[in-house]
Parts: sequence; C-alpha cells; structure tokens
Amino acid sequence: MKTWKKLTALLLAAVMGMGLTGTAFAAEKEYADVAGHWAEAEIRLVTELGLVDGKSAGVFGPDENMTRGDLVLALYRLAKSPALDAGMGNPFTDVAEDAGCRDAILWAGSKGIVLGKSSVSFDPEGNVTRQEMAKILNLFAACSVGKKELRSRIDVLSAYADAGEVAGWAKDYMNWAVASAFITGASGGKLDPDGSVTRAQTAAILCRYMDDASTGDASKDKSRNGDSIGENELLVVSFGTSFNDSRAATIGAIESAMEKAFPDYSVRRGFTANTIIEHIYRRDGQVIDDVEEALDRAVKNGVKNLVVQPTHLMNGYEYGDLRETLEKDYSDKFESIRIGAPLLTSDGDYSAVAEAMVAATAGFDDGRTAVCYMGHGTEAAANGVYDRMQKHLTDAGHVNYFVGTVEAHPDVQDVLKLVQAGEYERVVLRPMMIVAGDHANNDMAGEDADTWKSVFTAAGYEVVTEIKGLGELEGIQRLLADHVRDAEKLSETKIEKEPNPGSAKPQEPAVLADGVYTITASCKEPMFKIDSCELTVKDGKMTASLTLGSTSFDRMTAGSAASAAVSAGSAVEGVETDGKMTFTLDVEALDKELAYAAHSVRKDAWYDRTLSFDSASAVAK
Repeated sequence: MKTWKKLTALLLAAVMGMGLTGTAFAAEKEYADVAGHWAEAEIRLVTELGLVDGKSAGVFGPDENMTRGDLVLALYRLAKSPALDAGMGNPFTDVAEDAGCRDAILWAGSKGIVLGKSSVSFDPEGNVTRQEMAKILNLFAACSVGKKELRSRIDVLSAYADAGEVAGWAKDYMNWAVASAFITGASGGKLDPDGSVTRAQTAAILCRYMDDASTGDASKDKSRNGDSIGENELLVVSFGTSFNDSRAATIGAIESAMEKAFPDYSVRRGFTANTIIEHIYRRDGQVIDDVEEALDRAVKNGVKNLVVQPTHLMNGYEYGDLRETLEKDYSDKFESIRIGAPLLTSDGDYSAVAEAMVAATAGFDDGRTAVCYMGHGTEAAANGVYDRMQKHLTDAGHVNYFVGTVEAHPDVQDVLKLVQAGEYERVVLRPMMIVAGDHANNDMAGEDADTWKSVFTAAGYEVVTEIKGLGELEGIQRLLADHVRDAEKLSETKIEKEPNPGSAKPQEPAVLADGVYTITASCKEPMFKIDSCELTVKDGKMTASLTLGSTSFDRMTAGSAASAAVSAGSAVEGVETDGKMTFTLDVEALDKELAYAAHSVRKDAWYDRTLSFDSASAVAK
C-alpha cells in the first residue's frame, strides 16, 4: 500500500502542476471505519485536502458507492471551486439550489466534464460506473491542461478478458485511465467497466491522478517539433523527462540558448526515451518527437545541413545508439551531418562543468557542509566519468564536494563513507544530471528509507535537497553551445562509441552446465538498479537470484506489465536484506532479451523490465 508520506507537499505540487491555485485544508477528521482499510492512506489524504467529505460524523463509508454529485464536488474542489459565470442557471430539477454539489454540477457541465442524465435530470445520488469514472476523470484532466480530451497511443485494454464489455463510447477513456494506472484491474483481473466505483476506490484514483499531475505546467515547455525548418537544422537530442517544470528549465533552456547562439539554424528536439514521450502525451496531450521522428521530419522538410547535439553526460550506450542510427539510416539523407560531443568529453569539459557545479552551490561553502552530487550511473564503461569528475573537483581544492550515482558505483553508501571521513554537519544534495526528474525527486530527495536524503538523515546530518538539473546552469548551456561549434562530420568524429548490448543482434542462446554461477544481468529500461545476480542451473532449468540495489520494487513476474496488472498471481515477492531486494526468477534463456514486469512500491503500478543474462560473464562458484 502506498504511504503518501508527504501529504502537504503532494497537495501543493499537484495544485501547482495542474495550473491551479490552491484548495482549502480540511480539519483533520477521524473515521472509525477507515483504520486498517486498504485505502486508509488515500482516504486520509483526500479528506485532509477537503476533496471528499465523510458520510456522517466519524463515518466515511469507504465501501459505499461513490455518487455522481460527490465525485463532481471532489473535482470542483480540486479545481479550487471556481466562480460560476454570471447568470448561469440550474436546469436540473433534482439538484436543489441549496445543495452542496449544486455549483460543482453546473461548473462541470459548463466545462463539458460531465452532463446530466437528461436536460432536466442530473441524478446526483446515482452511482458512478468504472467506465464513467474514466471518462469524467479524463475530461477533467484534459480541461486542467487546456485540452478537450486526452488519449493513450498504447493499447492496454486488450490484455483484459472483459475488454469487449467496455462500451464503445468509453474505450478510449478507459484505455487512457488504465494506461495511466489511475484505474487498475478489479477482482479476477477484469476491468468490470459497469461495476460501481466505491468511495475508497475514488480516493485511490484521485491520489494517483494528483501524483501524476504534480510535475508542473506542460504549456511552459516548447516541443520544438514544427515544420518549415529550412536548410539548416540543429537537432538537440536528450533522454527527456516527464517532469514538466524541470523539462522547461533544463532541456528547454538549453534549446533556447542554442537558438540565440545559432540564429541561422532551426532548433528542433528529439527524445530518446519513448516511455517518457508517451507519458507526456497521455498526461498533457503534448507531442514530442523521438529521434527517428525528428530525423524523418528533417528529411521531409528538405534539410540539407544537419547538426546533432546530444545533451548526454557521456559517450555511453545512448550516444552510441544515436551514432548508429545516424550512420546506418540517415547518412545519405542530408548533404552534411555533423555531431557534437557529449557534455563530458575533454579535460576542459570536466573543468568547466566542475566550475559550474561549484558556483551553483557556493552559498553552502561554509566549512561545515558537504556538497554531494548524484549522477545516474551506467553499466557502460563510460561510468568512469563520475570518478573522473570527483578527481577534478578534489584536485581543484573542492575537497568538500562528492560525486556518486543512483544506479552504479560509487553509490550512496560510498559517498556517505567519504562524507563521514570529514567533519561535516550538513549535507547538500543536488543531481548531477541534465534534468531534475524522477531520480532527483524520488531517489535523491524522496522519503523512502533508501533515498540519498534518508540515508544522510539517518546518519545524523542536516540535509538540504536542491532539485535543480545541470541544464539550468548557464555554464552548462554555454559548454553545449561550444560543442555545437566544434561539431565534427559524422564520418570523421573521433569520439569512441560503446556498443549497446541491448541493441545487439540476437545470438544463439548459450547453454551452461549444471551448477551455480555469478552472472551479469542487465536491464534495457532505466531506473532499475541491478546490484548482483546469481544463476542456478539444474537439469536444464535456470533460476536467477536477482538482487536490486534498493527496495523500490517489491514484486516481479515474467511477462508484460499489462499482463501483470490483470493478474499477478504468479508474481514473486522480493526478500529485503540491508536495503536491497532479491527476487528468484525463472530464466528462459541466456543472451537474449526476456520480458519481465516489476511492481513499483511508490507508484503502486507495474512496469515493463527487459532483462538479459550474459553467458560470457558467468563464473562458476
């Protein structure tokens, strides 16, 4: 169950992220029928925020059906109870003028969020079905971001046995709500589209929605995917982030700086993370090109001279994939292609970035504060950039600056030991990443026991978190612009590229003799830190003991996330030891991509995780 530890912070973030201005806190109430309920935390949140009232003094009625009037009232309050247009009349004979939901119903109707059952009847006491909930929430969410409707471009409904029972008018809404993990499968792994939504389920759905909508205003960010490009294009390639405010302040700021520095070029955007692209589209209706779409757009628009500048920190797997795409599929599509270096390439780059990092935190340099930068980390050899940056900082006399990673080494425990070796009282945490997205907000500044903030707090330090990406710093923007000026012809660049094992052509799976082996396991998707893996082979059957470096995921199963959301009966529970989680998984084959699903504790949702087990790395124990 989600704990929703940061109630006040979640409210403020949700309200700001949806472009709203606030809502009133209700006095804390105790409900005798909520304690121990599966949705206790969610119910406490929506009642503390004043979104949903109890049924009576001391009674919430979590398992009673949600009424149409109460649902619309909750959404109206979430929108800060906006004033109605002057002269707006009440056409519904079953909605009294003094009814608590009267204004909410008229407001929702004026916005097209929910209409009456007829021209004169709203049925405020009527139940809300699951597919009606999907539509109402979709239209509310769309209204909040200035859209008419929102959609998911990925089909998730077909994984459910009763998908055919979803009404035609509700299919797109239901697919969106399920893909967004707002509505999850009912008992028996079914959608149950005509089933009534309970008050507890409504609380959970609203909490999931608020959490998802809490990253800022997408309208502040420019997608930079327009046509009419001209002959010269500068394509800025980034991993991306679904955190709207950070995206505008980092990637958007870099792109704006490029436009000022290179007025003869049209600046366009390409993201490498399709999961982020889909999330932004589903939540905000904002369309962002992936790299191939951006390159195809350039070809279609007749671009002759293409410059590609990655915002990647290093020449790791993503940089190698970008080079491969350009060389194999687009080298003959333009008169010229030049590519700039990743952020950290030369010694001068390290000095410039170190200078920017120190300048950004100069206000904390008081002799008692350790400044710790958290990078992403990678299993690629390029992970050495973090040790190299640490050396640059130390050699420059910044002995109170430390660098670690969230998904590789050095990790938070390594950094903690370095800090403890000094006489520091306070620790400042910042991301050493272009953006301040999921990792910065959750792995660095989150409240779970294994976050950097929690680890340093538990060690007795005063902790300050600054959730600001490197891309916000003018020194970083200038350095990337310098890389554009120094961009080399694609065919002549001397920057090494590291082959991505996840992109390699499939080979004939290897077979190991019976025994126990240590083996390298890798994950295609980000945000899944594998600490170690042990493989047992017996009578031809392989079983992996996969240990993750944190407790962010608590269950895993073979197959897709969509299938797990329908029925996770075969999922294995992780075993927690010393802040790490170990799963025992069946392994179908080595040296090939295998589909698994992992359940996120914080998000209370299943995510696809593509794993591969490298036979060449196997060492018998």
